[in-house]
Amino acid sequence: MNWLLQTEDSRISTGIHYQSSKINIDFLEIVGIQSRGLSHETSSLFSVSAIVAASNTPFLRFFLSKTRIGTLRREPLLYMLKKESFIKLLSGMRPELDDVVELMQRIQSRLPVKEAARTSVLSKSWLHAWSTIPTLRFNVRRGNSMKLVDVDRTLTRYLRDNTPIERFVLMIDIENQESASLAEEWIRPVASKTCLKVFFLSISLYGASFTLPDEMFLGENLTKIRVSASHGAHSIWMATSPLPVIKCVSLRELHLDNVRISEEVLHDILSSCRLLEKIELLDSCEGFETIKVKNLHRLYKLQIDLDGVHSTSLQISDVPNLGVFTYNLDLQYRRDPPLPFNAHSISLGSNVTQLRLGGVVTGNACLDMIKLGFPFLESLTLVLTSWILGSFHFTCASIKRLTLFSCPRILIDVQVHAPKLLFFEFNGFALPDLLFPVSSLDQIKVSLKLDLPVDVSFFLKMREVLMLSHKCYLLIDHNSELPLGIDIDDLKTRLLFPPATNVQQLSFETSRDKCLWERSPFFDAFFEICRPMHVLAKPDTRFRHNNHFCRLMLREVLELNETRTAYWPRYLKHVQMKRFLDKNWETLTKSNRSFLDGLAPGDYIDFKLEWH
Repeated sequence: MNWLLQTEDSRISTGIHYQSSKINIDFLEIVGIQSRGLSHETSSLFSVSAIVAASNTPFLRFFLSKTRIGTLRREPLLYMLKKESFIKLLSGMRPELDDVVELMQRIQSRLPVKEAARTSVLSKSWLHAWSTIPTLRFNVRRGNSMKLVDVDRTLTRYLRDNTPIERFVLMIDIENQESASLAEEWIRPVASKTCLKVFFLSISLYGASFTLPDEMFLGENLTKIRVSASHGAHSIWMATSPLPVIKCVSLRELHLDNVRISEEVLHDILSSCRLLEKIELLDSCEGFETIKVKNLHRLYKLQIDLDGVHSTSLQISDVPNLGVFTYNLDLQYRRDPPLPFNAHSISLGSNVTQLRLGGVVTGNACLDMIKLGFPFLESLTLVLTSWILGSFHFTCASIKRLTLFSCPRILIDVQVHAPKLLFFEFNGFALPDLLFPVSSLDQIKVSLKLDLPVDVSFFLKMREVLMLSHKCYLLIDHNSELPLGIDIDDLKTRLLFPPATNVQQLSFETSRDKCLWERSPFFDAFFEICRPMHVLAKPDTRFRHNNHFCRLMLREVLELNETRTAYWPRYLKHVQMKRFLDKNWETLTKSNRSFLDGLAPGDYIDFKLEWH
């Protein structure tokens, strides 16, 4: 049999075939976003009827007849339903009557709230499924149409009818003590439900602090707890009782972001929940003397971010499956220098493949420790705010990705001996000498925040960097108050190589730009050393209405035939532009001169360049 899948765009139709009870793979590919050349907008229009009609199983035919979906046409309900989730959904269903509601609710849970709510008008079955869906998602932030009374009404009905709640998601702005108390009253009975599996809370605290009830830890089937709060004068407190009852022994993931919790309660949670696989403690251990993570045999990911004001020691041991470890120390408010990170003082195991250390790597001794302590390391990210040497020499036989953030100006020499290294990223205030003698880099990314004058030698060094990798990405943040005395003729004379053609994107951003530039030699110099495929012009970080690099790009291209000092536009074959979040490109023509008069605040403009 051949079913015709129709979309709201009458110009597009696709034949779907099936045999027996086997779902045709072509159909599943069509459901997947961006499959078979269909755009995201087109694939978002497929109807529920098309998905059910894709299988000839008796159960799904019964499902189709009971819900009367077959009579509906062109309902854009399933644009979030991806191929993989749909396959898993159908393969796990049993041909029983009770599964009809379950299937409906699984479909609804994979849709945005507004789209899922629209399914309730399809039939009584869909209405019943929507009114008892075990996934509750509430967004009562500023600017959202949902109100506190809507949440209160829904939860009252669920609790009154004892309707199961498996996933609870609440995003809320706490404006005053009244809204804080109301949210606490909602959470207490929900957290006590034994059927609850996922708890997600995101709070912006404006007018009052917030306290999570101790019932948070009573869910015996709870597998995920994620609580985050905005940074500010108010706080979110967790477990005010000295010894709360902890029954959430099935917990797999714990994420706390800017949450106040006592050292004793956190250690009690970590020692009671032996099945934990993922722990993220972000600015939630203020005042701790010690963070203890022990005897968690399933733990795979551990992230600890500390404020750096207090000296907190780590006790980590018996975590044999730990694969991802992150330890960040914020030194913004710290007076004393931090103690260097020492992996020998803790036992992370030998299976760590991804390591991120922020603010605790000071010199070569730390690098030697990393090399010896992590024999299977594949990805290393270092935030070098505490680095004290002028050189960075690192050797690792297994590493594939290396990222260096916040590199100080004193760092002038970087040498990496890593035969498997494929990706390197550098972020800092000055461009050092880079050397990778045994690597064949596939991609390199350089981000520079320039707050000191640059000259021709800077661009000569940058041209050498572009020879180190197959693909390059450059992000330049420039202080517009710096002098720009760059001699383009001198640069062209001293360049030993033609412009690089491997730059995928060249991004420009300014700080404190007062639009004093006309034709900037700083801007032109980059096009003497490279021919980028894309140029991304970002607005000024302080004066958001200014996007001077965009004006420079437009002026250089549109005024090609007029008297000029820059020659690179003559080598352009075709130029397209678009706002960064737009999907459609437009050819750059004289009609775009209106952009020279100014842009809307915050606009990012992307230019696509084709060179002769």
